[in-house]
Amino acid sequence: MIKFFRHIRQRLVAESKFSKYLLYAIGEIILVVIGILIALQINNWNENRKERFAEQKILKQLQKEYTQNLKQLDEKILMRNKMTQASHALLDYIDHPKNIEDDSLLHYLFRLSQDPTFDPLENDIISTGKLRLITNDSISEMLSNWTSDVYQVQEIEDNWQLFRNQNYQPLLLKEKLIRNVGAYILNSGYSPEHALDKNDTISYSIKKNKIDLSSVILKNATEIEGVASTCIIYNSVTNVQAYALRKRIVRLLNLIHKDLL
Repeated sequence: MIKFFRHIRQRLVAESKFSKYLLYAIGEIILVVIGILIALQINNWNENRKERFAEQKILKQLQKEYTQNLKQLDEKILMRNKMTQASHALLDYIDHPKNIEDDSLLHYLFRLSQDPTFDPLENDIISTGKLRLITNDSISEMLSNWTSDVYQVQEIEDNWQLFRNQNYQPLLLKEKLIRNVGAYILNSGYSPEHALDKNDTISYSIKKNKIDLSSVILKNATEIEGVASTCIIYNSVTNVQAYALRKRIVRLLNLIHKDLL
């Protein structure tokens, strides 16, 4: 093809047909420019196709991760609700000590010893610069805000954990309640809400201490009342934030679902 155009150009020069040669030269330049533009367009198309393929791969991974995050968050919300219910029951026992039942009391005391913490799966989409591959601005914005959104939940969780460790666990140790709480939970078999396998049951035989639980509760009514009330406050506030975070995850998953091919 190049030889063909060279032959035409040489013939026009030899025949001294300058005007025709000039038109030919302009036409040749136009053809070269068009060829370059077509090559660039093909290259851009290939690059765009590769990026969209990479975006789909990222979206599928995000869908998997945030589905797991939603599942974990729901488990922690449930745990906090049960802790709040147990706290209310303990306050009722303090107000009406004649209604105290040992097994129920041990169950409630166990609930207050928990510290549900939301520990979501973290992706490297922002740190690696892959966020630019996401074409949906709403998804990009939610991913950018994810860390700060999670912190709003974790900050209160940490405060409860610190309070529990400093005020509740020492009380259980001092009054020799941990052994009885552990015996109640493990002797009958315990299935953690956050277990990886929901069919897993923890069982272990522990003998209980021979202590009068009602007397222990009444003797420490002020401390237990304070712990129970604080538990209600912390876990209620945490769940307000957790429910807001849950809405964000659901919205994000819906956006991802719409963008998946």
